[in-house]
Amino acid sequence: MRIALVHTNLTRGGGMEAYLCSLVKGFRRQGDSVTVYACRVDWDVAQELGCDVRQIRPLLPRKIREFRFLHRCNELPLRRDYDLAIGTARTSSPHVTVCGGVHAETIRHIRRTALLRGVYDVFENRCEKQAFCQAPHIMAHSGTIARQIVAHYQIDPAKIKVLYPPIDTDRFQPMDSAARARARSALGIADDRLSLLFVSCGHQCKGLDQLCKAFAELDPRRYELLVAGSALTSPHPDNVRYIGYVNDLGPVYGAADYTVLPSYYEAFGLVVPESLQCGTPVMVTQNVGAAELLTGQEAVLLGDNNPATLVAAIRQLERGARVEAGFAGRHGLTIDQHIQAIKETFC
Repeated sequence: MRIALVHTNLTRGGGMEAYLCSLVKGFRRQGDSVTVYACRVDWDVAQELGCDVRQIRPLLPRKIREFRFLHRCNELPLRRDYDLAIGTARTSSPHVTVCGGVHAETIRHIRRTALLRGVYDVFENRCEKQAFCQAPHIMAHSGTIARQIVAHYQIDPAKIKVLYPPIDTDRFQPMDSAARARARSALGIADDRLSLLFVSCGHQCKGLDQLCKAFAELDPRRYELLVAGSALTSPHPDNVRYIGYVNDLGPVYGAADYTVLPSYYEAFGLVVPESLQCGTPVMVTQNVGAAELLTGQEAVLLGDNNPATLVAAIRQLERGARVEAGFAGRHGLTIDQHIQAIKETFC
């Protein structure tokens, strides 16, 4: 099959960038030819993936450039020229537009103060609505997202299919006890501390402030929080430790006792299945889309992310808890399973 994929960035990263790379790997592994249309391209990543790349990069300021990129993509005859075209940005020209999070829902949970950001949100919502209205099919990355698309934009539920995003099981795997001990030592995790991991490139919506307030109440000799991703920009307790932006998160997930994601709103949350695939249980709020997949054997589900709620839950955790291997395969979250589901659903 001839496959076209459309996204603003072909780069390393989390969220949709990671999903785009998974799609390229999966389709190419099944023998399909893949062309990626992108505005910003990391050519090292493109070479590593081995896909054809068509860069559309208008000479405009960044935010305006992104909207112009979407407009240019909407003018492309992708449905005519490819067997299957998938847009992971807010584009209406592909056969399928993917929704990893409803922008109109996101801004309900984040307090905007900058005027220009508010203007950007208006245009973003318009692009989102156009994509959902005009694309023949919509792929929602969770049931929560599907319901929000209908609620915000009055889209016919029949055109929305829920397919959870996959994770790369070559990168995320359990470690044996010796490898885990080495990973913990490399991160400076003491055996007498319970270590929680928080992975984020957008701290505000994911509840880091609430976590910091909770850890300020916890004994630093017994509890610590490791933060990976975006840097900490505000004061934090001594038992909250920034470990940098980490490209290879597998050993970090495996080293931690728990991964925590106390989001106000999280459309899916790839960190949840990534952590579980590495054998590390999670603590998440019920606002996290991936919570739809979880059981009490794998996760602590929180009713809210108030600091008092977090403190009480963390004090109940036990060091050394592990999750049964094979989480991704049990839930259809391997890349190969996801590609097969896409072909069965949309082709």
